[in-house]
Amino acid sequence: MTVVGAVLPVFAIILVGFAFARLRGLGEDAVAILNAYVVWVALPALLFDFVAQADRDTLAQPGFILVFGAAMLAVFAVALIANRHRPLARRSLDALSASYANTAYLGIPLAGALLGPVGTAAAVIASLMTVCALFALSVTLVEIDLAPGGKPLHRIGRIATAVVRNPLVAAPLAGLAWAATGLAIPAPAASVLALLSATASPVALVTIGVFLAQPRPAGNARELGATVMLKLIAQPLLTFAMLLAVPLARPWAAAALLLAALPTGTGPFMVAQLYQQDVTLTARTILVSTILSVLTVTALAWVLVG
Repeated sequence: MTVVGAVLPVFAIILVGFAFARLRGLGEDAVAILNAYVVWVALPALLFDFVAQADRDTLAQPGFILVFGAAMLAVFAVALIANRHRPLARRSLDALSASYANTAYLGIPLAGALLGPVGTAAAVIASLMTVCALFALSVTLVEIDLAPGGKPLHRIGRIATAVVRNPLVAAPLAGLAWAATGLAIPAPAASVLALLSATASPVALVTIGVFLAQPRPAGNARELGATVMLKLIAQPLLTFAMLLAVPLARPWAAAALLLAALPTGTGPFMVAQLYQQDVTLTARTILVSTILSVLTVTALAWVLVG
């Protein structure tokens, strides 16, 4: 598949969601409903199905995990330190906005279209890293700041429980458990999973479009520019630097770079809303980085795939 043939449909569906929201006057309630469907139904079905049927060699990629994870955590740390004058909870959310790549909603369809099964596997692994490791780290820092009087073990237990109960974490863990049994998925269940999985990418992309169509306050342009630069430029550059130290097979290296260059996902926005924090920077970062990524991700895809 050509780069244009893979990239254009992905961003076109986002544009369809944007136009649909503007023409029909859809608001935040529509975003919440669509997001709930993707998070609780479609993506868990896809993740469970993929992990349950994937061979262990496909998911056991320590080199890819090291390259992608180190660059992601480095950007998080830079953003966290750069804003040290702010409360820890606010710094954690800003750092999450700078490092949380949209590997699930955007990465799975895009990497799969460009790089085939390796791209899909890489996007699933990267999604688990962002949802489990990065998400949990940010939430932990927010909890430490907002509930300083609580017992650390209680906070850790609450955070761990919340992470494990997240459907995007629980589904692949259930898939691993099913795979360990060695049993095939019954045909009727496999058909249901296949149908639901097929809706994950298009509905997720439409959800991004509807989200981007919502009016947002302008916010601080300097902070916004710095956050977007960290996400779209610094993270892929750090990933490239890691690849020089930890070389990977070409498709896995291409997947690591492509996924690192993706715009900010909606995870930081959801955390900010959950803890009743200011969502201005997070929302604007998602908007601006997604718009700019049409150019940056397409250009990178041309270089990586041709």
